[in-house]
Formats: sequence, structure tokens, C-alpha cells
Amino acid sequence: MFVTFEGIDGSGKSTQSTAVFESLSRVLGEDRVLKTHEPGGWSGGETIRNMIISQKMESIWAEVMLFLADRSEHVERIIRPALLSGMVVLCERFSDSTAAYQAFGRDFPKDVLDEISRRAQFPVPDITFWFDVPVPVAMERITSRKSAPDRFEADEIFLERISRGYESIFRNEPERVFRLDGRIPSALLTENIVSRILKRITT
Repeated sequence: MFVTFEGIDGSGKSTQSTAVFESLSRVLGEDRVLKTHEPGGWSGGETIRNMIISQKMESIWAEVMLFLADRSEHVERIIRPALLSGMVVLCERFSDSTAAYQAFGRDFPKDVLDEISRRAQFPVPDITFWFDVPVPVAMERITSRKSAPDRFEADEIFLERISRGYESIFRNEPERVFRLDGRIPSALLTENIVSRILKRITT
């Protein structure tokens, strides 16, 4: 089963992906669950991640191609082998992030993005959990961190466009994307997510 965690920066997806991984590992066994992330979730991927995060690309095409190059290796080296072996794969960010950030956020042609993803045969998540929080709440969380915001986190107007992008994805695929209020207590969110995943596994 392929499960993805999505949302704007500061939505809580990192916290939840870790908590869900720990909970599922206790129930299913550590050998049945894999936790990974994008960009940079494979050996060597941190180089691409650092390029994406640290520098603003003048060309949106260059930015998207870096994300897709990272995803291609990530899928072939990590995600697809784990799925084929029957593991539950938990991935923080995947194709929906690229659609929300680069297509809705930076006006990259979404039809081109969809076609590349189709031709590359990227797996489609079985379940996607979208942590929906108001941008001001997300910004407050971001600024409270010890580390300085990266270039994707610092622009409130940009995050508003991305949030609308996730809303559009949710409306188009409500059977796949579960919308969760990222402001409710973390433990309740984790319980809800784990319950949904286990129910899907057993049915």
C-alpha cells in the first residue's frame, strides 16, 4: 500500500508521517512499514534536494525537472521495490506536492506534468492525507522553528496559491485524498490516519 502525506509547509505532515510510522510499526512490525520523503529520499538524493531548497531556479522547467529526476530515482530505488515486496510505504510529499507547488504555485503546465508522470509510470498513492491548515497558522508554526524558513516557506502569498492547489486536487479526487484539519490535536490525527490505513489493509 502506498500512502502519502501532503500539505503546505507548517501543516504538520512531517510530525504525522513519523507518528503514523511508529504506530504502524508497532502493529504490523517494522519490516512491514517503510517511511520515506521527497525530495531526497534515496541515497544521493540529498544533492538534488539541496539544489532545489537552497537556490531559486530562474527557470521553472529546471526546477520541475529536478523534482522529477529525484522522483524517478526515488521510485525505482526505494518506493517500487518496497511496494512489490508488500510493504506499506509512507511518503512525505509526492506527485501532489509538485502539482500544488509548481503547477498551481508557479504556473507550470499541469497537463505536461501529468503526462510526464504517466509516461514515467510513477505509482499513484492508494491513500493521500492532506493536512489542511490556514496559511496564517502555518506561517506562525514556520516562524516558531529554530531553523530559518527555506525559499518555499517564506512567501505567504505563494502558500495561499499552493493551498488552493491542494483544494483543487481534493475536489477532483475525493476518493483518494482525505482532507484533515491540521489544527486538531496531533494524537487524534494519528489515531484517525492509522485507523484508515489498517481498515484499508484488512478489507
